[in-house]
Amino acid sequence: MAITFHQVLTTDGNVVTGTHTTPSAGYVDDLEFTFTDGGDGTCAMHGYSRSETFYAYLDSSTNYCNMKNLITGSGLDQSESFSEVTSDDICTQYSSANCDVY
Repeated sequence: MAITFHQVLTTDGNVVTGTHTTPSAGYVDDLEFTFTDGGDGTCAMHGYSRSETFYAYLDSSTNYCNMKNLITGSGLDQSESFSEVTSDDICTQYSSANCDVY
């Protein structure tokens, strides 16, 4: 996996914001994570990544990979209760993602 550059900007209650800067082109993506009580002793997280570059609509799954690489890099995807809900409708080019390049 490529070296990535993440920075935490704010933490406010159950919301954490930050940025990811792509190593090759230096593009900056905004990240936001909102944590809620899952009710059964679990934690739920809703997150998104959005490019600060307005023309990056077809981003080769960069924004999806920002989130995926943080989750897999931290080992959260190994949790018994981990689940992911996304699609090409939610996250552009999700089905063709190759997160190893980010």
